[in-house]
Amino acid sequence: MTWLSVGLVVGACISPFFFPWPLTALLALGSGLFVPLAPIALGLLADTLYLAPGAGVPFYTFLGVLVTALAFFVRARLLARII
Repeated sequence: MTWLSVGLVVGACISPFFFPWPLTALLALGSGLFVPLAPIALGLLADTLYLAPGAGVPFYTFLGVLVTALAFFVRARLLARII
């Protein structure tokens, strides 16, 4: 892992506490390219912080699963290319 990837993951983990959700989503997308399971962890963190009891579906976790699946797909395509 490079310093850029570490910085993105740490920034993404801190962002639900300090930044609005669009910046948090952008950081989750960026960190998902380096650490594919980071978006689902961020979705769980956001639902833990902001989900009201009895509110229903954990929306951020669901979005985290989708972004994680997308990150795995993109990462597999990038690693499989011929240079």
